[in-house]
Amino acid sequence: MSEPDGKDSSPQPLGQGPVAPVVLEVEPDDWQRVCAPWQVALEATARETHAVQRKRKLRSAVDLLRLALAYSQCDWSLQQLGAWATAMQVSAAPMSNTALQARLRGCRAWLSLLVGRLLKHVPAAPPAPGLRVRLIDATVICQPGSRGTDWRVHLSWNAGTLSVDSLEVTDAHGGESLARHAAQAGDVGVADRGYARSGGLGDWLVQGADVVVRSNGHDLALETAPAERLDVRRWLQGLLPSTRQATCPVWVTTPSGRFGLRLIAQRLPDEVAAAARRRLQATSRKKGRTCSDLSLFMAGWVVLLTTLPEALWPVDVVLGLYRLRWQVELVIKRAKSLLNLDHLRAHDPELVQVYLLGKLVGWLLLDGWTRQQAAQLADWFDVSDGPLSVWRWTALCADQLRALVRGPFTLQRFLAALPKLKRYLHDRPRKRPQQLAHARRFLLAFGLNPLEALNSRDLAALGA
Repeated sequence: MSEPDGKDSSPQPLGQGPVAPVVLEVEPDDWQRVCAPWQVALEATARETHAVQRKRKLRSAVDLLRLALAYSQCDWSLQQLGAWATAMQVSAAPMSNTALQARLRGCRAWLSLLVGRLLKHVPAAPPAPGLRVRLIDATVICQPGSRGTDWRVHLSWNAGTLSVDSLEVTDAHGGESLARHAAQAGDVGVADRGYARSGGLGDWLVQGADVVVRSNGHDLALETAPAERLDVRRWLQGLLPSTRQATCPVWVTTPSGRFGLRLIAQRLPDEVAAAARRRLQATSRKKGRTCSDLSLFMAGWVVLLTTLPEALWPVDVVLGLYRLRWQVELVIKRAKSLLNLDHLRAHDPELVQVYLLGKLVGWLLLDGWTRQQAAQLADWFDVSDGPLSVWRWTALCADQLRALVRGPFTLQRFLAALPKLKRYLHDRPRKRPQQLAHARRFLLAFGLNPLEALNSRDLAALGA
């Protein structure tokens, strides 16, 4: 066996040996390539909305969009966002939290404009000639530590193209209304009880659109003839116990005029009605309220208002159309569970809106991908026996979107940029010392270095 050539071959304690230089192997970053067709339009709209005024640390609107999407899609704090932007060279120089906040706040109007532009690219082709079924709903978004509603996202989902065709973000004072979504002849709006309001109904009906809206029995002043008010509860109580379905022509007066509708009632089975009443009572107790007798009675019925003609749309077909409304609930659930739409990490109203708008931009991009693939793989989407799982599809697409925004943020790239990341990786000064740093100083006072306690031999023993 040959003798060692004068070099110490014993393992060096962890953290004590010479630091080897990090060689950065640059991997391809697809972000610039994907955004290349939009670069001119992004630059123009960013200057139009004053999102980009001086190109200093952020060199282009493409980089600003990437920063906003990284904040919203990757759910990073400002410190993590700054570290990533520095390591990925998205910013030409490290940016403080204050600078990052200013940049993000400044792009709120721009992101809102981009959401509108993306919505314009949603195909308006109806699933059948002269018909476009739009499922309408809203979801509540709460800020960290909140006990009530802070924001709402209102949306309309096109059941024919499987895509969102209208979006709006409001604060807690922005109530649900059909008026938030532009309508045209051939549209059929399907919505729940919250949308049975005369103002929103009038805005849709005056455009020649149709509606299928659930009613709670007292949300609208219904008339069977001029000045003859219909008491929905009394009408239902007057039906025979054997009656499962009933219809009645009614009129409703709105700010846009007086319109005729068809009132449809479907009696629920006894066990279904009992379960609905239990849910209603549990919700009321949670909110510190007491259920009214009218609410308990109406829980045993599905009452709909529609303008669809009876000759073409029998009662069972209208009820089946209303059951489609559950699909928009699933769309919202996917947005919250897979895109983390409700994971707000800010209290500042401007930052909250930037976060939500960034989520919506990503949502619309995913919708575009889904439309493309649905056209190419129609048999995947249309088969009823073992159909495509939209949940798994959305989960994979959402992960690809985050990977596209994040880019090749590898360990090598992180270590190469490490000397510039101190400002992001250190805690802010505070009165009470950080416990780990305090413990290290305590041990050093007795001549013990915690970093020497774990060396490479210990690691090898752990591996054995």
